[in-house]
Amino acid sequence: MRITLMPFLLSVFFSMVITIDAWAGPLQSLDSIEHTAYEYAIEKTQADHDMPQIVMGNLDARLRLQACDAPLVAFTHQQRVGLGRQTIGVKCQSETPWTVYVPVTVKLLKPVVVAAKALSAKHVLRVTDVVVKQVDVGALRHGYLSDTELVVGQQLKYPLAMGSVISQNAVKPEKIVRRGEMITLIAVAGSMQVKMNGTAMADGSLGQRVRVKNSSSKRVVEGVVDGPGIVRVKL
Repeated sequence: MRITLMPFLLSVFFSMVITIDAWAGPLQSLDSIEHTAYEYAIEKTQADHDMPQIVMGNLDARLRLQACDAPLVAFTHQQRVGLGRQTIGVKCQSETPWTVYVPVTVKLLKPVVVAAKALSAKHVLRVTDVVVKQVDVGALRHGYLSDTELVVGQQLKYPLAMGSVISQNAVKPEKIVRRGEMITLIAVAGSMQVKMNGTAMADGSLGQRVRVKNSSSKRVVEGVVDGPGIVRVKL
């Protein structure tokens, strides 16, 4: 009885294997899906930025999708592919459709001003305090500056650790004229100029307009801060 039963069981086993394989069919390569998402992301970002970098996230290796018999189509629900983390959709438009979402990170390296060392609040920045480094600006939420001349001579609003990005919001003009202090008032009329003493009636930074009281005439005039303790007035 065992001899006659074994061939039957073997035939049933192999027929089940063949049936399962036929039902499963070929699977879609995950690499092909990720490549489709990459090409879409790079094409869209190159329209807005020079030399973007696309960092692909990995799909779950356990993902099983039937091989698509039509070209894969990539898309995004956003108006455009921006910078930073996001997802790119890839779909199969066939008799057995499917859609997956591929995580990607779009990076854009640009020269950015950063702190060359730890800096304290109210510190007036010098040339040696800052350096320019290549930074992924897609990860920056508060803006950035690309020229050290824009921050040298400015005063920090808050402390910064070494390597921190210095944005426009992190600095403010240094006050080089203080309210109530004696200043030099320079009155300019054509090619002539007259120096006299005065009292600043407000704090002022370079290029800022402030009111000054002439020590001799007691007259209040408005001028432009031209240097530490100097206000220039045009007559």
